Amino acid sequence: MTAQYPTGAAFMYLNQLEYFAATIEAGSFLAASKKVYVTAPAIERAVHLLENELGVELFEPAGRSYRPTLLGKKLYEPVVEAIADINRIYDIAHEYSADSLEDAEFNLVIASFPFRCGWLAPALFDQFTQEHPNIDLKILSSSNGACLEAMRSGMFDAAVVIGPIYEGDLRSRRLFSFPLRVAISKSHNFASKAYGHLSLRTIAQYPIARPIDIGTCYKVVARAFDEAQVLPNFVDVRAGDEPRFLQDGGIIFVADHSSIRQIAPDSVIKDIAPRERIVLPVCYVERPNETSALSERLAAYLATFGERMRKLQSRGLGIDPIK
Repeated sequence: MTAQYPTGAAFMYLNQLEYFAATIEAGSFLAASKKVYVTAPAIERAVHLLENELGVELFEPAGRSYRPTLLGKKLYEPVVEAIADINRIYDIAHEYSADSLEDAEFNLVIASFPFRCGWLAPALFDQFTQEHPNIDLKILSSSNGACLEAMRSGMFDAAVVIGPIYEGDLRSRRLFSFPLRVAISKSHNFASKAYGHLSLRTIAQYPIARPIDIGTCYKVVARAFDEAQVLPNFVDVRAGDEPRFLQDGGIIFVADHSSIRQIAPDSVIKDIAPRERIVLPVCYVERPNETSALSERLAAYLATFGERMRKLQSRGLGIDPIK
């Protein structure tokens, strides 16, 4: 990409840095768009503006796509650190406002991320409740669809769900994203370390446990197979039947969390091929006319956790919010 040197004051926006980092991590504008749920052209424009503001080239042509320049690779770590620093600024500001909060009750409903593991557990909020002992935080775990219904009914003050929400009386903001992996039996043909990443075409050769949350999670997974032009063999698997399903050669989409070991202790977790990664965004949902300092503080707390998780992912480590 050809950069133009700035002639005046440059303005750098947080989303430009986030999209740049996402493109480096994902490998292309298209892959990054699936990660941050913004169109590929929008990401490319933001990165091009960032190049103009810096007066350097961050990406260069590579066939029909782009690859990071040496400088682009060198700037990745400082950019990630800058994003974290900016989030800490927001965090400190929210802490200041939260210090003055009076005793309050806050009802939160969180999606259990039904990929056969309770990935976002209530224990994640232990530190928040310790820091704010005057806040009575009531948490309920449910499916994605039930969380949204609870918000629509007015029963809860906020929700943490998978995927953005576009409704007039509800507003959502992305907190972070997490990649899906697949669980297979230790006796499976592809359990060997010789098989690193599994393509969707390979996965589709075996029975696949249908994601329980049809409204959101299943659609995302099904769309990934559709884009890969592969027809998956989804099978309905009842809770508790996962070990037998895996032993019979089945495959289960999971989040990389230690609780999967409780459900399928003899399973092997495999990554999906990089170009076909399935990434789910975690969003904070609230009502625009009912925002509060407490709600903002809680959202910032979750965003900070998301940044920590992102660093673990960039190092190729697993993600476990309770650790």
